[in-house]
This record gives sequence, structure tokens and C-alpha cells, in this order.
Amino acid sequence: MERRSFLKASAALSCAATVTGCKTSSDDANVTPTPPPVSDEQVSWSACLVNCGSNCPVKVFSQDGVITRVEADNETTDEYGVNHQIRACARGRSLKQRTYSPDRIKTPMKRVGKRGEGKFVPISWDDAASEIASELQRIASEYGNKSILKLYGTGAYYGFSSSSCFNRILNLNGGFLNIYGNYSWAQQNEAAAATGFGSTSGSNLLSLKDSDLFIGLGYNPSEMRQSGSGEGYDYLKAIEANPSLEVIMIDPRYTDSMVGKEDKWLPIRPGTDAALAEGIAFEMINSGWVSNNSKSFLDKYCVGYDRASLATLKAEFENSGDAEKLAYVPYINPDENYQDYILGEGIYATNGPRTPSWAAKICGISEAKIKNIASKIMNASAPFIITGAGVNRHANGEQAMRSCYMLSFLTGKVGQPGVSNGALPGQSSLSRSGMSGLSNPIKESISFFTFPDAIERGHEMTARKDGIRGTEDLDTPLGNDLKAIFAINSNALVNQHSDSNGIAKILEDDSKCELIVVCDCWMTPSAKFADILLPDTSWLESNDLVNDSYASGIMGYLVAMKAAVDPLWECKSMYDMCALIADKMGKLGEYTEGKDEAGWLAELYEKTRTNANNANAIPPLPSTYEEAQEQGVFRAFNGTPTVALDSYINGTGTVNTPSGKIELFSLKMAQKGAEWEFNDEVKGDYISGLPMYQATWEGYDDDETSEEYPFQLVGYHTKGRTHSSYHNVPWLREAVEDAVWMNPIDANAQGFAQGDKVHVWSKRGTIELPVRVTPRVALGVLALGQGAWYLPDPSGKVGPSGHIVDIGGCINTLTRYQPSPLAKGNPQHTNRVQIARA
Repeated sequence: MERRSFLKASAALSCAATVTGCKTSSDDANVTPTPPPVSDEQVSWSACLVNCGSNCPVKVFSQDGVITRVEADNETTDEYGVNHQIRACARGRSLKQRTYSPDRIKTPMKRVGKRGEGKFVPISWDDAASEIASELQRIASEYGNKSILKLYGTGAYYGFSSSSCFNRILNLNGGFLNIYGNYSWAQQNEAAAATGFGSTSGSNLLSLKDSDLFIGLGYNPSEMRQSGSGEGYDYLKAIEANPSLEVIMIDPRYTDSMVGKEDKWLPIRPGTDAALAEGIAFEMINSGWVSNNSKSFLDKYCVGYDRASLATLKAEFENSGDAEKLAYVPYINPDENYQDYILGEGIYATNGPRTPSWAAKICGISEAKIKNIASKIMNASAPFIITGAGVNRHANGEQAMRSCYMLSFLTGKVGQPGVSNGALPGQSSLSRSGMSGLSNPIKESISFFTFPDAIERGHEMTARKDGIRGTEDLDTPLGNDLKAIFAINSNALVNQHSDSNGIAKILEDDSKCELIVVCDCWMTPSAKFADILLPDTSWLESNDLVNDSYASGIMGYLVAMKAAVDPLWECKSMYDMCALIADKMGKLGEYTEGKDEAGWLAELYEKTRTNANNANAIPPLPSTYEEAQEQGVFRAFNGTPTVALDSYINGTGTVNTPSGKIELFSLKMAQKGAEWEFNDEVKGDYISGLPMYQATWEGYDDDETSEEYPFQLVGYHTKGRTHSSYHNVPWLREAVEDAVWMNPIDANAQGFAQGDKVHVWSKRGTIELPVRVTPRVALGVLALGQGAWYLPDPSGKVGPSGHIVDIGGCINTLTRYQPSPLAKGNPQHTNRVQIARA
């Protein structure tokens, strides 16, 4: 039965039910009508492919082409570590509501009003494909292919679709401008690489069985990674299995990763983690503990701790005859060593020592508590320290991460069981084959975060000033302004980017960026800025082969997705819509390589099935993709504890730094700090080879803004959204409140009562939402769940900032667009705001 017929039948039955029993002249007026027969309920497997890092499988039930319900995985015995269930959270279980949401984009559409107004008219697929192909070719011819960008976006982690499909048509058109980095980990990726490891290469959580102390800085897996097979579940099981483990959590918020599972919560001021780390390091060094316990480790495996290590490295590089090493020699200054910096000696004497007393004044954790943490680290036999990604999303995120990483190395125990390196924990994963996006002849790339600059002044952006990669030298300009943007399952165009009001103003002017194509399922705030809208199929309408993504914890798995219903309305898969565009470009054969979507899936499944990386990890896969779809889920738990930097410390492995050692003093950062240009008017805009606390614009100690904007505002991830995904599901909005958290002492001083509607504003804008008075947030700090949908008041109401009030409550209405010094990434937890009753 067609869905339209099903709804008509349902309506008819409802009408019949209202008249049954009424007195009429008909002989059978009181006879209950017989409903039309329905087919048996069908079951298929799909997955929640939202960017939480888990790609949880879901079981979808449908009847007569209509989804009736969605269940989580309940197929196996639920014994942790024995291929346990991969239970989806509330978001995955709400997929029926999300699929049938009234804001689904049902047909291709073209803008008719001012860009951003959300006024569109339906057009045919043929017209949409023709216009996109024509405009792509025009823009490439008129401005060059570097003027075309596929925006960063993770609204759907499809297996073979999405990025690959659009990459293919853009590359068949001559290529497009690349991007590097991401909103989640931009600064920590650079910080970890500069130190000598990957940002997610910490010991896995199974190794906590050998630990006696756990310290989490901004680490919150219970809200970030909720899957029944995700990092949050692994963390809970790990601390449950080690009841003697002492757990200390350091965060501005009392998160759901605590709630009684921690031994101690230390509320810290946002953006001051490096100051805390330096106060701890001072205790470890000044007490003589490092000299007596870990100096030999630092000498052997690290460089930059003291003057002697840098002097030795400089002499080695000077005598190497290696051009690459010789290039770093001017930037190696033995006086710039970590020990002198922390103790306030040598060239750092004017800075003063980084004592616990100094740190306490900045981070808000008392001197006594800082000394106590240092004592616990020094006395632990196997300390496991994790620095969460929240620490990296500040204006000083690169150095904050590096400063926290130092604590693990100062112990001298990295490489031992139960000890980590400060990075996020290692994960397990099964691999799956994907479709190639074809080769991109364009070599230049910009940071994902700097696309507004590329619209306004891309022609003059350089490596020296803007971090452009792939140019001939530091001063070769990019040479093109952005003229076309493809936002593919991405709400980063407006909603997830800093300064939503500011970027909206740039995008409104269609003489700058001349073409914006948005492909999505729902009318997001970013979709309203499209020139052409393309309606995607939802996951429950898709056939696909997906793996467990990047943060599914210790369990690896594959899901062979089978569409529960045919594509709704006029929606098309990305593969099919891109085939239409390729056809209009005259490139259909090169795009499809002679295969339809089913043909590609069969081929990619066969490659996955015979992949040597999977062969010993999971039971043999069925011979065909269709058979795999019937089973749905294939899982494998790897119960082996892994230890960070094990091969380097205990074997013959290496680390990828210029020195070949863990770099407490980063040669690459020192080089860029000397060669790049920075804005002296922006507080904290510089790069240092040493990890150090950087006071920044709108940080805790920014006197220029603290009087007018007395509160620090920090964002967090809620259980009701992943970034901005699922915001449009009423179930989740009822279950997870969108409100700004405020400490009772601050609320009483302001005269706020629970649930009062307030305005929160910065220099960039004003938002309106309720206040939640709770002791679960530090004094002087406001906390707000990120990802709410940007919605300027339709009536035009102006707030205290002088901007139209955002009644959607999007935190990025308040955040500042200011790329970070090294990664050119997003500083979206660095904010100064004011608050008052609305």
C-alpha cells in the first residue's frame, strides 16, 4: 500500500469510528466496518549515522511502506566483552520521528527570496541538476576551481555516499578547494602531532584495570559517547571493574560522567587548564621528584625538558648534514626549556615561577587542591590521565592541550600498563571499503574554519597569515575568492560556525559567494541559505554498508543497512542525485563507472568481505550483500588492553617529530611561531615552541571585557542532540531541556528564579531561553548545550547586543569568529557574556 493510501485508509477508519453506533435508517449502521487487510510487519537493519562516533545499528519495523517503530540492538546475550549489544541511545531510537518530521525537504527547490529568508519554489530534478552543472562549469571557467568549496559537514556518516559522490562530480569538473581540520579536534590534532602522537592514540580503557589513579580534564564520555558499545559504556565498565581506582574529574560542569562515579570533582574556569597543569608541574619539578624519579625517562624519550637536551639536539642537527634538520637549527634555543619556564628561571625569571598559588588565582582551584593533585600523581604507581576535546575548543586550545599532555610525561611512566599519554583513549574498529572520490588536481587547502575569510578575501590569503597549505611558499596567495559552496549534510554553514549573525550577513550577499547548494533531509538553519536545495534520503530509506565509526569504543562492527521504506516524496540518494548532475556535465560514464548504486554496494561489500584487516576480526561474512542485509550486524570485541606509545617506549617504534622523540619543546611550532604573522591586537595570538598558559581575548583574565561581560560561557554536548542533529525531534526537546545553566550563588545575586526567561548576550548577538539554576556549574560560569537551531525572531525583536534576538538559543550567535594561532581552528568555548531577565 502506498503511504498516501495508508493515510487515507487511516483517516477513513477514524471517520467511521466516529459514526459507528449513530442512529440512521441504514440496516447496517451499527456494523463495525472491516479494516482493509495489512501485510505482515517487515524487519530490516539500519543505523544511526550521526556524528557521535558510534554508528549504532537499529532494527526498523515497517508495514505497507510505513515505518511503525524502531528498536535498538537486542540480538545477543548482553555480557560485556562477549559481543554485547550495541544499544542505540534516545537519539537513534527517535529515528521514526525524525524521518517523518514535518520539516523534511521533500522536493528539489530553488531560492526565490533574499538568501537566508528560507523562501523557495519546487523545481524538477532535471532543472536542479541542469542548473548545478551549468553553474559549476561557469564558475570554474570564470573564477577557477579554487573558488569552489565543499564545506565541512558530518550530519550523516554514510558508508559509500555523501562525500565520495559529491567529490566525484566536483573532481570531474576540474577539482575544488580542499579543507583540513574539523570543529571537534582541530587544535588537539595539531597539539598531539607536535608532541609526537595522535590525538586519539591514548591507552584504551581496558588498560584502566592496571591503573590506580584516573584524572579526566574536560573528559565527558557519558554524554558524548552514549552508545551501548561506545566509549561511555567502556568507561563505566572499566571503573566498575577496578573499584580501587581513584577518579578525579576536572571540568567547569558537573557532568553525567560524574554523578557519583567520581571521587572528586574540581570545577575549573574555562580556558585555564594549562595554568592548572603548570601549577601541578611546578610541584613535581620543584620538589625534586622529577629529578629523582623520571629524569632518565625524559632524557631518553623526550626533548625540551631542560637546557642540556635542547643543546644536545641543536648540536646534532648542526652536524647532521641533513637539509631538513638544518632548517630547524635557527629555532632551537636551549634557553627555551620547559624546566626553566615552570620554575621561572633563566630567560623566564621575569615571568615568575608557575606555582600552585599562581595557578590557583587563574584556574579557580585552590592552591591546596592543586598540591594535592600533584601529590596523587607522584604517588600513583600507574596514573591514567586523559585530556578531553573540550579543552581544545578555546582560543588557546593548542597550548592548553600540550600543557596537559606534559603531566603524563613528567611521571616517567608512559609505556607502562595502566598509564596513558594524555590523549583520548584508543579505539577498536572494523574497516569497510568505500567509493573513491577521484583525484583532485587542486593542491591548496584552507582550514575548515576559515571559509568566511575565503569568501571575503580568499585571493590574498597566504600560509604565513592564514595557514593556507599547498602553496609554493609562505607568501604565495591562494588567488581566488570562494564563489561556490556545497554544503552536504552540513549545518556548519551558519549554525555550527562561530558568529552566526556575522556569517549570515556575509552569505546574504549573493554577489560574493554566487552559488550555495545544500543537500540535506531537513530545513536546517543552514539550508535556508541555499540557492538550490537537494532532498536527501534518510538513513531508514537507504541501503548502505557502514562500520562502527571513530569512537565506538572497544567493540568493532559492521552494519549492512537495508532500506525499510522506499525514498519518500521526491527524495533521492546522493549517489543518484550526483549521477543526474554528472549526466548534465557530460560525465555520467566516468561518474558511475558502469555501476548503479546496487552495483557499487555489491562491489564494496565484496572488497570489505575479503579485507585482510577484517578477516581475523569477525566471523566470516556471507557471500553476498543481500545475505548480509538479512543478518544486519557483524561484531567483534577486542579484549586486549593497549598501552599508549608502547612500541616507541618498549620496542623499535618511532614518533613522527623532527627530533624523532616526544617533543616537550616543539620544533615545528617554534618554526611557525617565528615565520608566521600574527595580529598583535588579538590577545594570545602567537605560537610558542613550549607549551604554556596563554591568556587570551575574552578569557578569564581578559580585563578589557570582564566588566561589561562578567560571565564566561562554555558550551557542552547534550544527550538530546549530536551537535545540531536531532534538534528538530520534539521527543528529545521534551526529554533534554535547552536552558542556560547558572550557579545558585550567581543566580541569587542576579535575582533569577528557576525557569526565568533570560537574555544572554555578547558583542555578537543575543539569545533568549530559560535559566536552569544548579550547583552543577562553576561560579562565574554559564553553561549551554550547543547545537540548538539558530532562529532570529520573526518579529524583528532587538536584544541588548543591538542584534535581532535569536529565540532558537544557538550558542554560536554569541561566539567569536577568530581562528586559533596554529590550527586556525574554532575557539568556541572562549566567550564573555552578560545575562539579564528577558
